[in-house]
Amino acid sequence: MATNDKESSAAGTDNHPPMLEESDFESWKIRIERYIHGEGEQQTQVTREKTDEEFIEAENNKKRADIQATNILSQGLPRHIFSTLNQPDTKKEIWENVELVMQGSGLTEQQKKETLFDQYERFWADGNESIHEYFVRFHKLINDIKYLKWKS
Repeated sequence: MATNDKESSAAGTDNHPPMLEESDFESWKIRIERYIHGEGEQQTQVTREKTDEEFIEAENNKKRADIQATNILSQGLPRHIFSTLNQPDTKKEIWENVELVMQGSGLTEQQKKETLFDQYERFWADGNESIHEYFVRFHKLINDIKYLKWKS
C-alpha cells in the first residue's frame, strides 16, 4: 500500500500538486508545470498591500498567479529540499533554485547523459520483473534520454 500512496503523492491530485521525487526531477518538472497551468484558472484568495480596486486587472491576475504558483511549488517539494532553498520570495526564484539543486551544473548534465546511455547499453530484464514492469522501466529510460537530447 505504501507504494500506491507514494505513487499517488508523486502524481498529484486535483487539490494537491505532484510531490517531487529526487530521482525523477525531469518527470516532476513536466507534471508540476502542467499542474500550475491547470490551477491558474481557479480563483485564489490573496492578502495584499492594496485593495483590488487599486490594482489594474493585469496586476491582479499576475499577482494571483505568482502567489498561487509559489504555493503550489512549496507544497510539491519535500520538506528537506524546500528548507535548503533559502526561502526565496517569488515563484521564479523558487523554480531556479529547485532546478539548480536537482539538475546541478552543466557537468552534471553531461554525467546524466553518460549514465543514461550506459544504462541503455547495459539494459537487461531483471529476473523477477514482469513484461509490463520491464516495458515501463525501458520506456522511462528512453524518455529520459530523449528529454536530455531535446534540452541540449
